[in-house]
Amino acid sequence: MQHSYETYFPTDSEARDWRAAGARHWIALILFVSLVACVLGALVIPGALGFIVGQQQLEEQTHEAAIQHYNRGLGYLAENYPELAFAEFQIALKYDYTYEPARKKLLELQAKSNPAGRGLPAAQQQDRVAATLYDEARNLIAQKQWEDASRRLEQLRTLQADFRAAEVTTLLYQAYVEGGKEAVASGHIETARERFDGALSVRNGDAQVQTFRDLAVLYLEGKQAVGYNWQTAIQKFTLLYQRDPNYADVKKQLADAHAQYGDVAAKTSPCLAAREYDSALALNQDAAVAQKRTQVMAQCKQVITSPPTPTATAAPGTESFAYKIAPAIETKSCVGAGDISGVVRDALGKPMANALVGYSTDGANFATARTNANGQYQFALNKEPGTFTIAVLSADGKTPNPMQATAQYPGGNAIGCHIVIDWQKVQ
Repeated sequence: MQHSYETYFPTDSEARDWRAAGARHWIALILFVSLVACVLGALVIPGALGFIVGQQQLEEQTHEAAIQHYNRGLGYLAENYPELAFAEFQIALKYDYTYEPARKKLLELQAKSNPAGRGLPAAQQQDRVAATLYDEARNLIAQKQWEDASRRLEQLRTLQADFRAAEVTTLLYQAYVEGGKEAVASGHIETARERFDGALSVRNGDAQVQTFRDLAVLYLEGKQAVGYNWQTAIQKFTLLYQRDPNYADVKKQLADAHAQYGDVAAKTSPCLAAREYDSALALNQDAAVAQKRTQVMAQCKQVITSPPTPTATAAPGTESFAYKIAPAIETKSCVGAGDISGVVRDALGKPMANALVGYSTDGANFATARTNANGQYQFALNKEPGTFTIAVLSADGKTPNPMQATAQYPGGNAIGCHIVIDWQKVQ
């Protein structure tokens, strides 16, 4: 059986269609490859740049460390301590082996006449320098020169980490801990924290040293808050004083914080100021603080017994509310929480439901609440004291109406933590 095959030739239009389809496929492939290249470039290039920048920063840091140890070596040479200088130059080269000044000094020291070290192999020279550093550190510890001792021991560990490692660790721990205690006693708390950090780097998890560090951190956090956040300063100093009333000058710092916070509060919140002055006087009797306390206490009693009942005239098209702060009726301290509450009434004295009331404290925190069917509102407060500004808000829920009440919240653990402020619309 024979098969016949006929040759097929596409028409011109078919050929054009095939060529166009092939071109489209190539264009799509080129676009896809370009897209993949762009994506990979977006991922790889930033990573590569980040690696390069990080590597440059690391090289700069190690070079700076090399310069620092080189300069220390020059100092030891000037003081005629060639062994210590030798160690510093070696450490400098460990940080940056290309640092030629340190290499040159090492060669000079090796070339100098020194019967004890001439001809010794490099390893033996290093052992001799390590032994010198170790002996120096022991003598410094015996003299209670903790900072110099810890510096020698750190040099030794950098130079030769396995040289009498257990004894070096014990001595370094002792130098850091005792140095930290000494710094606390002299009032250098930041230095103390650094030394306790050093001790923890040697013996991580040491409970006693961790406690020492925690106390130092409380003190430093209190000092950092002085002048701009008195509540935080008082809180930190109080925690520290409760744990160790004899820590540095924490008693004075706490008394001063209470007194200075009282000075700030006296301008607008006499009751809060009186409480702060009382706290300061409980820690330290001071005639000036006692006099201030007498003045603000008189103002505080006036606020409690005869609260102002402001009158206001509403401008056309606006609303205005008068308020009255009810006298405190508690005879016992609260337990960790308090509140501000009250009733909002219309011009006829009827309760206003769904009225919006808001408060702010220290110009920062802000909260709102709507009255219930009986015109009542309430804000729950925590144990922290503060000065609160309360107002009935306009329809936009943000803008206070003309009258605003200021209340001194004594805190959730004090008498008077339930504050009642009633409002009535002015015709």
